[in-house]
Amino acid sequence: MNPRTIETKKLLRKLLRNSESHKGDFGHVLVVAGNIGFGGAALLSSKAAIKIGAGLVSLATRSEHLQAALSFAPEVMTKPVDSGQSLENYLDFPTVICLGPGLGKDYWSEQMIYKSLENTYKNKTPILIDADGLNLLPEFSKKLPLPKKIVLTPHLGEAARLLNTSVEKVKKNKISAAKKISNKYNSVVVLKSHETLICKEDKIYICDKGNPGMATAGMGDVLSGMISGLIAQKLSLFEAACLGVDLHARAGDIYSEKNNQQSLLPTDIIDLFARVINE
Repeated sequence: MNPRTIETKKLLRKLLRNSESHKGDFGHVLVVAGNIGFGGAALLSSKAAIKIGAGLVSLATRSEHLQAALSFAPEVMTKPVDSGQSLENYLDFPTVICLGPGLGKDYWSEQMIYKSLENTYKNKTPILIDADGLNLLPEFSKKLPLPKKIVLTPHLGEAARLLNTSVEKVKKNKISAAKKISNKYNSVVVLKSHETLICKEDKIYICDKGNPGMATAGMGDVLSGMISGLIAQKLSLFEAACLGVDLHARAGDIYSEKNNQQSLLPTDIIDLFARVINE
């Protein structure tokens, strides 16, 4: 089956707002991210989630990042979280959890993923898992039942680890790899690469936009925040993944056409949200 093209305009119509709307109508994203030395990833995801239209965004991150978060995105409610026990105070409120950007791989990150998976399974809360969350997922999926509503956003290397195979095999048949991950983890899968694929079981869409300038650190963190913010606004997980991927790539193309590919930064993508939503 050939992948289908994303129906961007149709999906954007679902984001139109009633004149009597309030912030509670557009969901609450909790970003669980940002180990020591990786705070920027957490900030990018949080900023993207609020900028794409989520009603509320909270960030659970290491206490060392509190001041930077307040400066970078004062709209985000930043919570200093240095243990799994402290994270528990914030897990019952969000509409969707975004887990993984800058998470790292140590005792703190293991507590974050354990508590997040445990809670989203119990509360049936949607969860998006990215970056080191994906690298830790195979181990924790053996210990805990996985949430029923889950989005995974691997690049080719992370996809290979999720399938316990080689990057070369994933590259050789990306459609097959995306389907296998979707079936293995009962998830929506965003397989990031040239012509990113969005997959849920046998349903698969393709994004033919984007450019090599987007191959830089932080781009995936912005995408994770975007998709989470769209889920918060009541799009289905699959719809949010499709629309987030398309708008992300469109923003990258607009920047590169006006400027160049080499200087494209993740923050440039966020700054172009208003334009790509209006087009």
